[in-house]
Amino acid sequence: MSLPSIPGLWKKLLVPTDFSACSLAALKTAARFHQSTQAEVILLHVTEPAYEGLRIHTEDLHAKMIKEAEVALKKLATDHFASQDGITVRVVEGRSAEKICSTAEEENVEVIIIPTHGHSGLKHMLVGSVAEKVVRQAGCDVLVVRQ
Repeated sequence: MSLPSIPGLWKKLLVPTDFSACSLAALKTAARFHQSTQAEVILLHVTEPAYEGLRIHTEDLHAKMIKEAEVALKKLATDHFASQDGITVRVVEGRSAEKICSTAEEENVEVIIIPTHGHSGLKHMLVGSVAEKVVRQAGCDVLVVRQ
């Protein structure tokens, strides 16, 4: 019988971010885990796919957005992680919840540390919750961190 996942035993973490103030809570939690356990951390940003009909017209803009996201992720890593050992950044294109879960599977992470805005009611119905979708779809542990 294997032990249940315990935060101190997680060795590989995935931290999706949209660069909002809310996402900093998850980032700070991951930084504390990294500092105390030296767990490997993958910082992830998911960009919206370029519209197929507009791809020709927006390809340069989309490439620029991806590059800017990579730079921003590297800055977050530098600002929040004392040691850069075991910290990687990835930018992927697609629908957020799907890409977070598929990246977690591809990278064999043990936990996704994801922020939530905590919206409810009409705003939750209209916007939906990426965190909620990740909790339902992920094949690994998910730690949801409130702002």
